[in-house]
Amino acid sequence: MKKRLPLLIFVGVGLLLWKTGGFGYFPSERTVLWRFPVSYGEVRKLELQIWDGEALLKREEHAYAAGLVGEPSVKVPLASGPHRAIATVTLSGEATPRGFQADFDPGSEETVVVDMAAAVKKP
Repeated sequence: MKKRLPLLIFVGVGLLLWKTGGFGYFPSERTVLWRFPVSYGEVRKLELQIWDGEALLKREEHAYAAGLVGEPSVKVPLASGPHRAIATVTLSGEATPRGFQADFDPGSEETVVVDMAAAVKKP
C-alpha cells in the first residue's frame, strides 16, 4: 500500500486540477447566463460575445420569431480573471438594436450570471 500511495495522491491531484480547471488558472468549461432588462417576448435577434482582453472567445447569433422563452446561455472555456460580455438585442418594433456590455470575472464558479440591467447601454 505504501508503494501505491504516491501514485494515488498524484492521480487525485490530477483529477482535482482537471475538474476545477487548475484552481481558476487554467480555462475550464463554464456556462455564462445572460440577463437583459428588456421584455424577452419582444426579442427577435440576439448576438452574444465573450472577450478576454483583445481576444474574442465566443460569438453566437440567434433569431427568434416568437421571442426568447428564457435567459440565454453560452458554454465557453474561461479562466479566472477579467472578461467582457457584449450583447446586441433587436426588439420587435424597433429598427435600431440595443447594445449592452458588462465586465465580469468568473472566479471558480461553473455558472456565471451576467446581469445587463446594470450594464452601460451603447448606441
